[in-house]
Amino acid sequence: MLSLVLFAVCVGLSSQQLPHGHELTQIVDQGFNFIDTDKNGILSLQELSTIAGAEDFDGDGQVTFDEYMKFTNQTAEVARPMFNAYDVDGDGLLPLNHMADYLHLMDKNGDGQVDLNEYEHYQVKLIQCVYSDHGHGSHGHATPCILQH
Repeated sequence: MLSLVLFAVCVGLSSQQLPHGHELTQIVDQGFNFIDTDKNGILSLQELSTIAGAEDFDGDGQVTFDEYMKFTNQTAEVARPMFNAYDVDGDGLLPLNHMADYLHLMDKNGDGQVDLNEYEHYQVKLIQCVYSDHGHGSHGHATPCILQH
């Protein structure tokens, strides 16, 4: 979910510029390391769900934009495009029970877990898609970015 790119958004886009190449990969790797709580080099569904659950401040099983803003401590301009990318039905809510879907999107070899290379591949493309044209190309409506990966 959103937290899968939390560090990329918070660290890399705080200056309103999309990092490129090696710099973007390094930022994405920081996000991987943040989520990989057992430090085994693999992201499990449990780790992804735990991080996503931290965004759900009221414990209702879904993340609102306000909760996302509070969790990431970002401006609406930076946060909105990524939130909208994950809000595929446009209802303004991100249900936590869809983490398996996001794991599947990143899990290119189908082994039920995500390694650093799979995570990097997915996240770099997602960030580039969502923030294309310096964040103005999608006008914050980047749902097709999720579906492309």
